[in-house]
Amino acid sequence: MTIDNQFTIPSNWYFEESFLKKEKKRIFLKEWQLICSRSQIKNPGEILVAEVANNPIIITCQEDNTLKAFYNVCQHRGGPLAYENCSVNKLQCKYHGWVYELDGKLKNARGFKDSELNIEDYSLTAISVTEWMGQVFVNLSEKPNDLNMQIDKIKSLISPIDFSNYTFKFRESYEINCNWKVYMDNFLEGFHIPFVHPELNKVIDYKSYKTEIYDRFSVQWCPLDSELSPYGKSGNPQQNKAFYFTIYPNIILNIAPGRLQTNIVEPKGSKKCVVHFDYHFDNPKKANIEQDAEFSEMVQQEDILICESVQKGLESEGYDKGKFSPLNEQGVFHFQSLVRSSLNL
Repeated sequence: MTIDNQFTIPSNWYFEESFLKKEKKRIFLKEWQLICSRSQIKNPGEILVAEVANNPIIITCQEDNTLKAFYNVCQHRGGPLAYENCSVNKLQCKYHGWVYELDGKLKNARGFKDSELNIEDYSLTAISVTEWMGQVFVNLSEKPNDLNMQIDKIKSLISPIDFSNYTFKFRESYEINCNWKVYMDNFLEGFHIPFVHPELNKVIDYKSYKTEIYDRFSVQWCPLDSELSPYGKSGNPQQNKAFYFTIYPNIILNIAPGRLQTNIVEPKGSKKCVVHFDYHFDNPKKANIEQDAEFSEMVQQEDILICESVQKGLESEGYDKGKFSPLNEQGVFHFQSLVRSSLNL
């Protein structure tokens, strides 16, 4: 299917709870989800906690420096094993004290005699975990697709840039009063930049703005040709570009010289989402981190304003669906086509 003469998904997909329930089951419990940078969990004994589609998870770094992931749920009565990221020797349930090894095997079932319980039957429930270019992903489905096959093409598209060893510095999170798809739709086109982001419009070469579509991701890119760029410039002209990748369904990679900003868009209801901005740098000591963060904050506040306004428009009696611009909205059309396919609608 091509974008010509195609219409957007109906507006009720953005606010009816029934669609969010379908999305959780058919999208977020099946697709790979970005959790963190490998630099955040790099030493044996370190653990990291997160949530995927309201499911608490925990990632542990093993003695051989590999990663394992589990539901952050004790097999006794559902208590949590950890509340925050830390370094430990064992995992102990915060509710009744059951103890697990970092590989998920139950070691001590407090309150039970050996004859009353076979500890081998009560290991933590494992989750698929993998690494890609220094980022850690999990998948809650029983038979996940191969993430590398889905997105490894990104490496050649951004070459010679390689953010595999970039260092995570900090996270900013934003609660936004809009459906998660509103935020994704907005990110997936640069059509709005001249009207919503006047300062960003000065930094990028909008006339050279391009969108490329692949199977499970898309990329928007353009040269950074202005001295106003808050990201600095590389000595290699090939790296003086801004890349905006969207990995289906809710992962964003913003790449500029010497920096990677990942965005994770989490649904928190049919009319609310939380977006996590994680900042990574090639050389944090040389990077102008404060300037980068201030510029990003300005752009994000502009996006929040328009996304929350669009949410109100979608819920109004004055709108049902719109028509795609073949020139400017290929990314949005691709994303919405994947949503339709996932939901079988």
